[in-house]
Amino acid sequence: GSSDTKTHYSIVLNAVIIYDGPCTLCNKSVGWIFKRDKNNLFLFGSLKSEWAKAHLPAELQSEDSVVFVKDNEFYIRSKAVLMILELLPRWKWTKIFQYLPSWLLDAVYKLIAKTRYKIFRQEFCAVLPQERIVK
Repeated sequence: GSSDTKTHYSIVLNAVIIYDGPCTLCNKSVGWIFKRDKNNLFLFGSLKSEWAKAHLPAELQSEDSVVFVKDNEFYIRSKAVLMILELLPRWKWTKIFQYLPSWLLDAVYKLIAKTRYKIFRQEFCAVLPQERIVK
């Protein structure tokens, strides 16, 4: 065999979750994901971060949505949430939701997004290790 044989790694490259920094619901969600991310797949950053400004397409920088960046592809709203959940141990079952129409899933997502400040306010901040944050 040759020494340049590729080895398979089950690691998601460039798996970055970009979220609304001031949002309590978003921060609690990030904390929930971080706690369950046993394989350290995800990095996290704010929509207002320098990383987001440098890497997100302009139209996504003003998007009122979580943005999931995986292998240089960008996913928003319910698609982002489902892709994140599918990568977490014990949450792969959420893949069944992909069979629901995306307009329905996004309508639910938008309703939650629209009311999140009223319900959850802007007081909570997720505490994450520095090496898991893109700045």
